[in-house]
Amino acid sequence: MQVIDKVEGKVPRLPDLFSWTDEGVRIRSAKCHDCDTYFFPEYHAQHRPDCPRENVEKVLLANKGKLATFTIQHYMCPPPFKTTGDITPYGLGLVEFPEGISVAGLIMETDLDSLKIGQEVETFDYVLYKDEDGNDVVTWAFRAVK
Repeated sequence: MQVIDKVEGKVPRLPDLFSWTDEGVRIRSAKCHDCDTYFFPEYHAQHRPDCPRENVEKVLLANKGKLATFTIQHYMCPPPFKTTGDITPYGLGLVEFPEGISVAGLIMETDLDSLKIGQEVETFDYVLYKDEDGNDVVTWAFRAVK
């Protein structure tokens, strides 16, 4: 898998949380091989007790996972969250990845009435707004796999 450092016309809203690859958007994580624990974000290490904390590797999570739980919001996220317009209603979901870690995120580009716990979702980059240079400012989000 090849990591793509930059996508023309797109800028991450928060750096170091996800990467573009030739296989799609992947959430950045880290794995401690001593205690077999994954972390998100990759720099926020929460080891198991008595772990020597010496064998940590940066990794990318799978592009797909299972929806563990979700809610549908009918009001805008409070500041500092920023979008070009009103995105309501939108989903917020917790996704379990095959690596054994769960990550929360927006659920977009999906029929919210059809969401079901356990359904497969994929990670993609979602445009929040345009910056002063005309670039799309993006974050990761989840959508139902078709």
